[in-house]
Amino acid sequence: MKSINKNTQNIIENISVDRLSSYKFDDNDNIELILSRYIYNVQISESFYPVLSALEISLRNRLYNAVSKLKGDNWLLNEINQQNILSMNERNILVESFNKLNCKHNSVSTGALIAELTFGFWVNLCKKSYKNSLWDKQGFFDSVFPDFDKYFTSPTWDKTKVIFPLLKDVLRLRNRIFHHEIIINNKNGIENCYEITKKVLYSLSEDYAQMFEDIFRFDNIVKQKP
Repeated sequence: MKSINKNTQNIIENISVDRLSSYKFDDNDNIELILSRYIYNVQISESFYPVLSALEISLRNRLYNAVSKLKGDNWLLNEINQQNILSMNERNILVESFNKLNCKHNSVSTGALIAELTFGFWVNLCKKSYKNSLWDKQGFFDSVFPDFDKYFTSPTWDKTKVIFPLLKDVLRLRNRIFHHEIIINNKNGIENCYEITKKVLYSLSEDYAQMFEDIFRFDNIVKQKP
């Protein structure tokens, strides 16, 4: 990065050359364009927050309620004492979250535990390994994704083959955003990523998703691409 003034150098030191290098798409890109892309990436990441926040809250509550219909309302707390539903990986995450809460409070409520568990935990419950025990049970899929048919089509009767890979993509994107990584260069196109994320949210509950429509800003922000 050549011929830059003192103020620009100070900005680079705060961000780091290594991080900024991700925003250099061509050898001819100058520092002004690179910094513009960096700011644009922050703006785009911010515009994802409402849809990701709504999706995460909806997914965890709909999944918890769907499992409760099969295993009872206390299934999550029961799993602490005896492994019946979860794989070892998910149960370890559950126990770690429970212990973290238990250190702060005299007792741990189901609601607090649901909120403490990571988005990755809930997405992991949508893995193929849970199909026999959960997703193939009558009515389970529709309990979690009641509006799926309004936003997606499935080439087979097995709708999980459509939604599971999309949830993994949403998780990867969400983690990149929350770790302040670049997302504007996503190979699938950031506009497509946003539309897919919104469709997943709406498939969980169209009524719930529509509550947030007035604060969705992505379509305006994406027009500011440098």
